[in-house]
Amino acid sequence: MKSKDIYIHSVKFTLAMSPKYQPTNARVQAVIDALKREHPGSAIETLSYDFDSYDLILEHDRAVYIIGIKLSRATMQTVFKLVLYGKMVAQRYAGQKVHMKIYAPSIAADAKAAFFKAGGSFQRLAPGRRGASDPVKITSPGSWKVACYFLKNEATVNQASVSTGVSYPWTRSVVKKLEDLGALENRGRRVAAADLDALFRAVAWERPVNSLKGLGFRSAFDDEGEALRELYANIEGIVPKSACTLFTAADLYLEGRASGGCIQLYADENAARVVRSLMGEGNGVSFQIYNPDREMEAGTIDDIRVVSMEQAILDLAGLGSAGADAARVLVKKYRSAG
Repeated sequence: MKSKDIYIHSVKFTLAMSPKYQPTNARVQAVIDALKREHPGSAIETLSYDFDSYDLILEHDRAVYIIGIKLSRATMQTVFKLVLYGKMVAQRYAGQKVHMKIYAPSIAADAKAAFFKAGGSFQRLAPGRRGASDPVKITSPGSWKVACYFLKNEATVNQASVSTGVSYPWTRSVVKKLEDLGALENRGRRVAAADLDALFRAVAWERPVNSLKGLGFRSAFDDEGEALRELYANIEGIVPKSACTLFTAADLYLEGRASGGCIQLYADENAARVVRSLMGEGNGVSFQIYNPDREMEAGTIDDIRVVSMEQAILDLAGLGSAGADAARVLVKKYRSAG
């Protein structure tokens, strides 16, 4: 990792770049491949990534290109970030021409006008081709069992297959993909975890958890613990598949209680309305409900339903950089749990 402190209007920023640019999204990789063909021999480094955006810097001859790849609509926030990168890079590469370009399916009119005024350009991001996606999804239930197995164990592919109940061919495919991404490494006949950040990046690209967002509301309860106790004292048989996730789950696993002012849980659309009815609406604790996309393995902590630690790690990683630190702490707890 390389970094350089840059000052803009007396404010210090750190420009950090990594030579590892291994996006797991086919549309992002297609843009990178096209850039490499257009600028043969260029050096490409990652500036930042999140669940639906990937920013990079490309050096070729005497020019520097700041590229923003957005999988959803580009907004003023997208433009502001790229223009800021442009100013930082212009200081680092004094005397070289700096170009800025955004790739996205669409761009807001005000964002487009502002970006063009700043000297940037926009290119529509082509839709993904049907059938072109990688068949091995790290975030599928079976694949995630394999990934979590190696978070705890250094073992052979066969041992992972037997322990998780996932077929040997699929386990081998998952391991191969995680090795290609740098998340796992081969140690002779055995495989071990290598880079949590690489694993989390793969999760954020494949399964951005914010895409599962459902109902959100402010409840009549002022205390998270009281709200959850009341909810799960009344919810048995009404919302059997509801369970806390994300930061609420992390708090319960790490501290034994919920905190932070917002309760995050899974419940389908009908169950979400039941939750809102039971909790009332007011100016108290916020609830953010997510639509489940798989069968949940859930347990209880002090009678409060919570997703498994494996799913909590998956969900936190799906927040991109916003959830990576919490996911890393939960992995440490997961490893120590035996």
